[in-house]
Amino acid sequence: MDAQATKDTPHDGGATARRLLLVGLDGATFDVLLPLAEAGRLPVLAELMRAGSHAPLASTIPPITPTAWTTVFTGKNPGKHGIYDFRELDPATYARRPVHVDRHRQKSLWDLLGVRGRRSIVLDVPFTYPPRPLEGLMLTGYGTPRTPGTRFTYPHDLTGLLPPELHDQIRVALPAHAFDRSRAFVDEWRAIMDGRRRLLAHLARHEPWDFFFAVFSITDNMAHVFWTFLDPAHPNYERAEAPAFREAFLGAYEQCDAALGELLAAAGPDVNVLVMSDHGFGSIYTRQFLFERLASGGFLQYSGGQLNVRGRLLRLLLAAYTRAPFLREMVKALRPGGKQLLNEGLRRTGLMPENAAVDTARSPLLPTDFGLQLWVNSRDRFPQGPVDPAERAALLDRASAHLRAATAPDGQPIVAATYRGAELYHGPEAAAGPDLIIELANFYRPDGGGARNPHLEGGHTPQGIFIAAGPDIARDARLPEPALVDLAPTVLHLLGEAVPPDMDGRVLAGLEAAPRPVRRGTEPAVRDDQRETADFTPAERAELEDQLRQLGYL
Repeated sequence: MDAQATKDTPHDGGATARRLLLVGLDGATFDVLLPLAEAGRLPVLAELMRAGSHAPLASTIPPITPTAWTTVFTGKNPGKHGIYDFRELDPATYARRPVHVDRHRQKSLWDLLGVRGRRSIVLDVPFTYPPRPLEGLMLTGYGTPRTPGTRFTYPHDLTGLLPPELHDQIRVALPAHAFDRSRAFVDEWRAIMDGRRRLLAHLARHEPWDFFFAVFSITDNMAHVFWTFLDPAHPNYERAEAPAFREAFLGAYEQCDAALGELLAAAGPDVNVLVMSDHGFGSIYTRQFLFERLASGGFLQYSGGQLNVRGRLLRLLLAAYTRAPFLREMVKALRPGGKQLLNEGLRRTGLMPENAAVDTARSPLLPTDFGLQLWVNSRDRFPQGPVDPAERAALLDRASAHLRAATAPDGQPIVAATYRGAELYHGPEAAAGPDLIIELANFYRPDGGGARNPHLEGGHTPQGIFIAAGPDIARDARLPEPALVDLAPTVLHLLGEAVPPDMDGRVLAGLEAAPRPVRRGTEPAVRDDQRETADFTPAERAELEDQLRQLGYL
């Protein structure tokens, strides 16, 4: 498409461009979506795929929620926006704190559209808290503290724009109930989706907009809780409660399909629609496996050292939890009160195998909470680090080989690939990124042909979904390996706007039925004002960490 590019000109394309609807199904995968569509259970999505185009969508590496969504709405790699994970590590103290995702200066899609006089409605998009003023409306999504007095909408008095029966929808679209294997969890999500269905349709019909961006998180939340009941290779598939849990999970896709249908009806026929997911979902080895593997190779040390009883007990406990799947299932089957008692007991005895138990002064590598990203604990980055910077490359080589050598009982590699940060990230924040990134292998087989493996759990995978349809969208287009980073420039192009020169993504070639030249802007999409945001309060931090703990990220 570069050969067709033209320089930015006065605002001549956007005024006549059709409106655009972007809908995210968090964590959705074609491995689930396509069989449901073929069975007639997703009529709206099936029709969009029939009338338009669809393809797998590559996530960020690794497919971490805040990283992925920030890339979606900025069109930039983490080396520019600097959001690598849910929490960040203080180099001086090794303390971990929730990331303020608005700390970067990269402009979002709604920032860029707003200065062109285009109005956006942004609802439930993860990691948009705290909301910044925009030309339009915003209700922030996952990653928003649900604490008294927290402002998570723009404008603040968003209820004033709604009829009384929708006032209760001005809330963060996450269950207040614990994320556990229970009917209460399923019923609360169903109620959330019913309310969101009504809210989205009302806003699409009664508020002016050029760009409407909404995300349904139910598909991701349900997958985290119920995925093992979907995979025939996992023993949970045969349990008595499996059919009900499996149907609850598949029903989440059906609820999204129905809500999407009402949203499309409210938006009207003259609109282009893109449906996507920030990552896929599959069957991967648990994060505890990564910590145990790193510890067994000497890359991770637990507090107290090799000869300390507590340190040895921590390693034994982690190994048992990793290698004895029935223990993991016993813990996951506990109701919230039981889990809390167990966690408190382990913490009191100092035997909770979490990042807080890692001996940071002695560990050559420092993993994130989920373990997919590793920082070399070198003295040039961490003042207390034990690693000489000259040893970095050799250490990474050894760690990569050790991780890639791990195999499942059937001989398949557990780690699909490892990457160096320097290979993936570029930009002013690249130096703050991880040194080694891990991609776990996906053992899920939609045909049920996978080998039986009780060590698996549901987790993020690199391939999400992309579906496009509408008056300007080609039918059955052959899309050139679309990626999350391509969505922002493609949205701008479909809306008739210029693509900033510093976006890393590209307008998806072949997507349009009647291709138009790509208009290239000359101004980087960077804010002049670097807003200093106050740190989270202790209550907000506890709430955010509870959200992460509910989904197994901590």
